Amino acid sequence: MLEHGLQIVKPTVENENDFDRDEVVTNIKALIEKHQLEEGDRLPSERKLSEKLGVTRNQIRAAIQKLEFYGIIKTMPQSGSVVTGLGNPSINTMMTDVLDLDTPDFKSLVETRVILETHAVRLAAIRRTEASMKEIQRAHDEFVERILNKEPSLIEDIKFHVSIVKASGNTVLYGLMQILVPDIIGHFNKEYICDRTQGEKLITEHQAMVDAIRMMDESAAGEALDIHFTSLRDYIEKK
Repeated sequence: MLEHGLQIVKPTVENENDFDRDEVVTNIKALIEKHQLEEGDRLPSERKLSEKLGVTRNQIRAAIQKLEFYGIIKTMPQSGSVVTGLGNPSINTMMTDVLDLDTPDFKSLVETRVILETHAVRLAAIRRTEASMKEIQRAHDEFVERILNKEPSLIEDIKFHVSIVKASGNTVLYGLMQILVPDIIGHFNKEYICDRTQGEKLITEHQAMVDAIRMMDESAAGEALDIHFTSLRDYIEKK
């Protein structure tokens, strides 16, 4: 059923290698909407999806990460990717909007993210609630677990930052962040920006943000984020 479903939703194009990440996302999402992939089903391997959709494995991997961020797919270490469903209708609508956007250049994306998160982390320190603090801590713990287990941690890293923006209580900042996230993930994969060998440093920097927000110290929260973004700013200045 799965193999047949993949053939059904595959569009006709002159060159199948012209597929980009978002077209792959659309195809996988269509399988779920048509109930050809049900909740709990495991996705085929990256190799099989790559062969069926005529794209590279890197494109498949980027598409899966995007779907994972939106909670449509969950990747289990050593178990592959499992469908969790389309979930909240508003998320589904947001995904449609995101797929319609042009991919921004990397420098503009980073500059926007820095501006957005700089304001958000200070607001989070002022406005955070017990519930939002628990969400930030949970995201941090999941990131730490991934790092310590030497597993891919990009999704958990981004989710940690999103939880802080959400804690700001500013729905516009939160909505903008969620729109930026898919392209952030795509660029980070392509550019190899994050040095995963510096896991302990990343954990320490995240912990500093968690502590500052918990103490409702606006200044310390801003400084912690500024330090955390140092390498990112240095990277784009060289571009």
